[in-house]
Amino acid sequence: MEQVIDNAICPACGKKTLRTVIVEKELPRFGRAVLVTSKCSACGYTHTDVMELEDRGHKKLRILVDDPKKLNALVVRSAGATVRIPEFDLEMLPGPFSNGFITTVEGVLDRFESAAEKIVPESEEEKDAKETALREIREAKDGKRQFTLEIDDPRGVSGIILSDDASSEQEQ
Repeated sequence: MEQVIDNAICPACGKKTLRTVIVEKELPRFGRAVLVTSKCSACGYTHTDVMELEDRGHKKLRILVDDPKKLNALVVRSAGATVRIPEFDLEMLPGPFSNGFITTVEGVLDRFESAAEKIVPESEEEKDAKETALREIREAKDGKRQFTLEIDDPRGVSGIILSDDASSEQEQ
């Protein structure tokens, strides 16, 4: 099933130039999901979301990223899942406007990096913490730092899929 909505009002610029595509798909290893992609042709605003249609029970996933090849592992995060990198004290919590996403381990690091860059430190201690977090994330993206990516999903539909050339032990 695919549905296209053209000329909707863009939440960013207010023009009627937003196109939304809604697709229901069967995702290998994850089950049925609805993929939503919106893009404004006027201002470039984009929004993506993955809404899983199944509940498989609470699941915890973990991958030790000790090889740069593992940065390419596919990560599917449901909107209700928490993502953590304990070595860097990073946590992505679900909230009322949380989106699910499909990306790579490197893409998860990009999301943490983008969030850290937006922080405006109010003290020297916060400035040091921000700089440390950004340095750790960038070292991890460059394959110079080992870390663990954890996903805690109450509905059990998130996942981590490794490529054939990167093996890992995963807890489920």
